[in-house]
Amino acid sequence: MSLYIDHKYTNLLSSRLSRFARKSRDLYNFRCPLCGDSQKNLYKARGYLFNKKNHLIFKCHNCSAGGPLKWLLDKIDPTLSKQYSFENYKEENGEPITEEKVPIFRKPKFTKIEAPKISDLDSEHPAVKFCDVRKLPKTRYHDMYFADCFKTWVSKYDTELASRLKEKDPRIIIPFFDKDRNLIAAQGRSLENNTLRYFTIKIDKNAPKIFGLDRNDPKQLTYIVEGPFDSMFLPNALAMAGSDLDDASMFYAKEVTFVYDNEPRNQEIVHKVENTIKKGFAICIWPDTVKFKDINDMVLGDMDILEIIDIINTNTYRGLPARLKFNQWKRT
Repeated sequence: MSLYIDHKYTNLLSSRLSRFARKSRDLYNFRCPLCGDSQKNLYKARGYLFNKKNHLIFKCHNCSAGGPLKWLLDKIDPTLSKQYSFENYKEENGEPITEEKVPIFRKPKFTKIEAPKISDLDSEHPAVKFCDVRKLPKTRYHDMYFADCFKTWVSKYDTELASRLKEKDPRIIIPFFDKDRNLIAAQGRSLENNTLRYFTIKIDKNAPKIFGLDRNDPKQLTYIVEGPFDSMFLPNALAMAGSDLDDASMFYAKEVTFVYDNEPRNQEIVHKVENTIKKGFAICIWPDTVKFKDINDMVLGDMDILEIIDIINTNTYRGLPARLKFNQWKRT
């Protein structure tokens, strides 16, 4: 049997395999279609097809199921399996098969948001009123969108994730683009505070979940904050949006200042601040005179944005000075 045929039918089967990705020439990864993989974590993919003795072999590292590609085809698509067997039969009996270039599975690129912009909605619309109440910069209303049913909007990109969402859940959509304006993630902000306020979907699983990359000038000082809303108030700012600090590795040797929320009693934030100092980054340690939790709260408290930027710049430290200020700031 031909390895070429195995590759061909793997690609024909790919639309039936969730999270399908070609990792290398002879290695494919996807969620196991037999056991369903992890029910708690829909991003886990522990099913593999790999080359062994010039044949593709299936193996799941969750349920331990395994066998040749033909066995997997039998389980998932018997019709495709018959075509696979017939094509191998023709090759084995001397009927030449013209090898075509095996198509490589490529993830679709998304550049447009299929939803109305906040800037295009009526001034009395609940989403516009929400942004007005938060005093978000009106110049950034065109960067946000609105979905009357967030579940339906998410289903265009991830049907499995959408199945976990409730119906009739209107949300503001905050899209995350890479530097080439490809959509890599999106955050849905509920208009209510008595529910799950933020829900983030990763569209490109290999891209860092960082907001603002499409607007960032890496040659200028970059402020890195926690949430997208906070980033809209600062010049040349990015938001980590819950990402691990490992995603910030791209900023080594660049001029950046990390600006975390002013919550010295929040152990999660305290840990992030400490870890950022250990990584050697410059970081803002808020002075005791600032009583607000984050930048948006400071704006709501009538602090001028230029005053906020001045406080950040004046209270930015690195290395030992950052460690000393951190010990004064944190509450245990």
